[in-house]
Amino acid sequence: MTFEINGRSFSQSPRAGQCLRTFLRELGHFGVKKGCDAGDCGACTVLLDGEPVHSCLIPAFRAEGRAVTTMEGFSGEAAIHPMQQAFLDAQGFQCGFCTAGMILTCASLNQAQRQDLGSALKGNICRCTGYRSIEDALDGKNNIEDVAAGEAFGRSLPAPAGPQVVRGTAHYTFDTEIESLLHVKILRSPHPHAKIKSVDKSAALALPGVHTVLTHEDAPKKLFSTARHEKDWMDPDDTRVLDDVVRFVGQKVAAVIAKSEAIAEEGCRRLKVDYEILLHVVDSAAAIAPGAPLTHPDKMPEHRVVNSARNIVAESHGEYGDVAAALSASAITWEGTFTTQRVHHAALGTHGGFAFIDGEGVLTVRSSTQARPVLS
Repeated sequence: MTFEINGRSFSQSPRAGQCLRTFLRELGHFGVKKGCDAGDCGACTVLLDGEPVHSCLIPAFRAEGRAVTTMEGFSGEAAIHPMQQAFLDAQGFQCGFCTAGMILTCASLNQAQRQDLGSALKGNICRCTGYRSIEDALDGKNNIEDVAAGEAFGRSLPAPAGPQVVRGTAHYTFDTEIESLLHVKILRSPHPHAKIKSVDKSAALALPGVHTVLTHEDAPKKLFSTARHEKDWMDPDDTRVLDDVVRFVGQKVAAVIAKSEAIAEEGCRRLKVDYEILLHVVDSAAAIAPGAPLTHPDKMPEHRVVNSARNIVAESHGEYGDVAAALSASAITWEGTFTTQRVHHAALGTHGGFAFIDGEGVLTVRSSTQARPVLS
């Protein structure tokens, strides 16, 4: 099969069922990002014969004989495309994970589409900017200042990695190739609360390419916290890397290590887990009521859990000024219980990581996280 990618023609046969996104990334075009893999986020956008498409939805063989343009080849022989420069001038990015796909889409918009960006950009999600700076880029606005050394405080400076971001050459966690890298895939719990009685690894271990399977039997007893706030005392040490009790749907049950992602995923499917289902509640008020099923009945105060007998991990109380005096002097007081929704910033960058030991014996861990690692 013959493909034209960024103006270069070559022969290559994609795997059966392979999508265009993985095909391009395997050829080293890391400006094509893995986001949702469902055609929703647009991080994998490329131009196919000049039209923006979600490459995760396009079978690779359908690009045969057609012109594929990724961000790395977008500017051609020019130093930078005008749309890339517009995003630099407006700083139309923050984390930059969506930027390559966003620029390719924006450069394809006609004047009518630019008047209705809510519809025109519905296939490209940016979780950082609020889209204001992206609109600024399309409007030709400049949001950066040329400031002399020593005068930068309080001024609008450009992001140092901006040129790499708009060219699609800024590398994120999974944009690094390592020879002979092994892949880990996790089997996760389908139950909100259960004890793992046994894990049958035999079928997974018999699969060619599977190196090993790890379960709670292989995990250290040492507890740690997944909360990872700035200070250690803020978070309870209540988690094992792999535990014999699962406490939410999606908790890690076993890890399959194999020579490829596909083999590791198939290994997970071949694991047979015998669960003892335990009682659970999903309402926070019910969870701290007397008699509720205990999430961590074995955790003691030295693990910084405030009240494990009532599933209370921490409490926070605070007042400003003399609250009692203010209430006593008030003509009317109102008491109530107030709740708000849970908020997650929904980062587009795929969660994961990799690790390697360099020639000097130093372990390097690269992960898509904002939490500081704790190694011990």
